[in-house]
Amino acid sequence: MNHLKHEECLGYFSEILKVLTSTNQHEEIFHLVVDRIVRIFKCQTCAIVIVDPRTEYLNVENSYGLSHTFTKEFRRKLATGAVGKLLWSGNPIVVTDSDADPQLTSEVQMENRMESCICVPIVIDFRTLGYLYADHKQKHGLTSDDVPSMAMFARLAGLALNKSRLFEENLHLDKIDHETELEKYGPFLERLNENIERAQKSGENFSVMLLDVDNYKQIALTYGYDSAKELLKGIAAKLKTQLRTVDGAGRYGFDEIVVLKADTPVASAVSVADELRRVVEESSFTAKDIRTTISIGVTTFPQHARTSDEVLTNVKRALFEAQRAGRNRVFHYYEEASRNEMPAHGENQGHPV
Repeated sequence: MNHLKHEECLGYFSEILKVLTSTNQHEEIFHLVVDRIVRIFKCQTCAIVIVDPRTEYLNVENSYGLSHTFTKEFRRKLATGAVGKLLWSGNPIVVTDSDADPQLTSEVQMENRMESCICVPIVIDFRTLGYLYADHKQKHGLTSDDVPSMAMFARLAGLALNKSRLFEENLHLDKIDHETELEKYGPFLERLNENIERAQKSGENFSVMLLDVDNYKQIALTYGYDSAKELLKGIAAKLKTQLRTVDGAGRYGFDEIVVLKADTPVASAVSVADELRRVVEESSFTAKDIRTTISIGVTTFPQHARTSDEVLTNVKRALFEAQRAGRNRVFHYYEEASRNEMPAHGENQGHPV
């Protein structure tokens, strides 16, 4: 990115941050982000694509260069193809020459044919909110040199959306997610940080589990979202029977639950996770006798992580490995794999149960 673009970006970052401090409405920030990216990079298309928390489908929230019909009908699944990998891994997608990788181009391209593009994830507190997309009519119109600026614009969009959602939550001043009767994510994050401080002083360890309901969206489409919510509440109830007063559990995502097991080494946490996995597999839920399975990732402090950031990153990656191994699995990392990069396919750095 040349010096002129760099100066423009810094000016726009400052402008957007100033607006962000004075509003709880993310729509205005989204508009500014898209408009300023188009001005700087002369994009053909720019879009902010957000995960709908009710359905976990991706929707276009703000855009330039897309027709009203396309944005209205756009409904992409969260975990499919290159975009799914982007949202899981957090690694940007850069296409500098569409002819050099037609498969990737076809997966990420939106309404208009493009010659180059960039996609960067929108992430807050290790929760993926969506992604920022920009494309260009010229080959090498967008390159890897532009990724840091795009990533900063994505962070501003994420901060705006998170601030808007927190504002709505704070209106209720309620720490309980009543669809599951577990903690909301904010209070759970406070609990996690408190346990880290205590563990650092005492030398004890604790484990964190992240579980996801397999095929939850299909269940919701088949039985209805009310039944799917009742199913999730039933799974949470079975989870709570395995919790002590010193443990905690919170709502992490649409169909994800995060669990903290205090003073619990990895072997014990894996045992608890696998028992919960078995109980869910053998149970039926709701008056419709719905059956499902769960996938669980496990990580342990301080063997696998030394900060809350590392704990949440590793447990999310472990969940992804459990799902990639075929679902209805528990996955954890060996101690020697702690705080390293994700293992590549075929590397035996983790353990699926």
